Amino acid sequence: MMRYNRQAMSPKNPAAVELGRKGGKARAKNMTAEQRRESARKAVDARWAKTRELVDEITEGTKALEVRAARRAAKAR
Repeated sequence: MMRYNRQAMSPKNPAAVELGRKGGKARAKNMTAEQRRESARKAVDARWAKTRELVDEITEGTKALEVRAARRAAKAR
């Protein structure tokens, strides 16, 4: 079985990969407390927006099922 070096075959810049490992910690270190708070607020808002979208989807689906059930009940009479 032949093994290969993933880093050598990666099209990514090794220096960029190393910076990416530092990620949010390095970014946060260069931000003020106000900027960190704002960034965290945006992240929370984005997460909750996804949750609200899912709830809306489920609600719409439930309403559609209720309408179909009412139509079937009306036809059965």
